[in-house]
Amino acid sequence: MRKILIILSALLFSFNVANAKIILKAGHTANPDEPYHKGMLELKRIVEKETNGEVEIKIFPNGQLGSEKEMIEGLKLGTVDITSPSNGNLTNFVPELGIFDLPFLFRDRAHMYKAMDGAPGKKLSKAMSKKGFRLLGFYEAGVRHIMTTKKPIKSIDDIKGLKIRTMGVPAHVSSFNAFGAKATPMAYAELYGALQQNVVDGAEAANTNYNSKKFYEVAPHWAQIGWTALVADLIMSEKKFKSLPKNVQKALLKGGLGSAAVERKAYADSDNSLLSKLKANGVKVTYPDPKGFREASKAVYDEFVKSSSSKSILKSIQGM
Repeated sequence: MRKILIILSALLFSFNVANAKIILKAGHTANPDEPYHKGMLELKRIVEKETNGEVEIKIFPNGQLGSEKEMIEGLKLGTVDITSPSNGNLTNFVPELGIFDLPFLFRDRAHMYKAMDGAPGKKLSKAMSKKGFRLLGFYEAGVRHIMTTKKPIKSIDDIKGLKIRTMGVPAHVSSFNAFGAKATPMAYAELYGALQQNVVDGAEAANTNYNSKKFYEVAPHWAQIGWTALVADLIMSEKKFKSLPKNVQKALLKGGLGSAAVERKAYADSDNSLLSKLKANGVKVTYPDPKGFREASKAVYDEFVKSSSSKSILKSIQGM
């Protein structure tokens, strides 16, 4: 009898293990009402539906799992399963991605999406894989403009000497230095306080996060310059991805595509609809001539586009 009980217990344990739900932790740094979160909710919906509940994705917004850099490192450590860092932060791990960080690279959103989904994006996806990251989809983080605390930006001359917060992305730092500003890399979570206390004179952002983080309260001057369109990468560990059952891998890839479509539309809709709301909140909007900024950007291209591979990708993007 005891032997039968042992066998039954072993079978029950094996059944439970075989049918254990796979829990995936997904983190990002945006608010729950922002496009990143909407994209991840779509990823969750598709993957859980496609796997009949075999997989559950738990989403942690607002940097609950750490900064973007910490979450990228968490993929390697196994403490985070999925994240969506801005491309510039992932560039520190996959240098080839730096091509997407160049100023005035994309003519418009349609051009950006074409590059993401076409040959340039596929080539960069392979580069990510070699460095241990599986691309599930390319998100966007908006067309980027410049906020300032005291002085409006009406031309490139107005930015000279101003301390402008940037992400710690080499091409972004070089861009603002080329514009004549003093690029000041700083953690995103520290930005509101830094603007409020005049530690920096301004920063770059999209209409969406400028509004959602209420940066207009401390930096009411908003220059619509579109100096770059920011790419974000929906990724997980290549090792973790390959360890999952084939049906789950397939669901994640399908979910990544659907997630990216939802996130991009949410960002575009949000960005395009917010300007009137920002003006109603007292934001002083200017439209500086981009010509001087574009001219200054040539030095950034000379600095960062040197290898034959990066030149090839750049040529492909510009030819689209």
